Amino acid sequence: MSYSRFLCFSCCLVLTDRPPPIIRQGPSNQTLGVDSVALLKCQASGDPIPSVSWLKDGVSLLGKDSRMSLQELGSLQIKNIKLSDSGIYTCVATSSSGETSWSAFLEVKESTAVIVTKNYDENELPGPPSKPQVTDVTKNSVSLSWQPGMTGASPVSSFVIEAFSQSVSNSWQTVADHVKATQFTVKGLRPNTIYLFMVRAVNSQGLSDPSPMSDPVRTQDISPPAQGVDHRHVQKELGEVIVRLHNPVVLSPTTIQVTWTVSD
Repeated sequence: MSYSRFLCFSCCLVLTDRPPPIIRQGPSNQTLGVDSVALLKCQASGDPIPSVSWLKDGVSLLGKDSRMSLQELGSLQIKNIKLSDSGIYTCVATSSSGETSWSAFLEVKESTAVIVTKNYDENELPGPPSKPQVTDVTKNSVSLSWQPGMTGASPVSSFVIEAFSQSVSNSWQTVADHVKATQFTVKGLRPNTIYLFMVRAVNSQGLSDPSPMSDPVRTQDISPPAQGVDHRHVQKELGEVIVRLHNPVVLSPTTIQVTWTVSD
């Protein structure tokens, strides 16, 4: 194995072992009255430890309004909210291994005309499922199975599957949702590509924390098997070829011209 190929192989292993940050819990949709306090949650983890930033309708937020502050764990607090604070808020967790985002809508209404919808209570969410196990692999699909976690305030209604591949994206992608069973075949994957998977449970209160990551799994290769070389046939063909080398011609002190003819 050459030195350059060894470096590339080692690099791939390191990056696969350090996937993008994981947002355990992100912001939820809220409806609040004017002058109240909004708390948009964002709890991220990863190796290396990610930094957290916030966008409103796709535009960076922090540092532009003294009413807005980043809390210790990455959540965004907005004091004395205004009607103009309504919009889509996105938590972005970023590190050298990639980034992950989670968005929610904050609606601000006049206090006299609003039925307040606040953050979920994490104790009401379902527990994370078990580590997904790989049960079958093809060139374009991976079959997974898992066990549900503890039930929260309401029964688990479905599961969400997220996947990461260094070859496809620098972030976790949702590859299946509304999954009703505890097994599923993720399709539409790339051949000969390494993937990691996580599963979340869903109930009426929201999404659970993610399950532990699956072991890395590589989809099957589509390359046709290498056909064997008939050395005797090649040797026979070459034995019937006559190469005649012509006298070399000196073109310069550092250059010569060599010509030849080939005949059967």
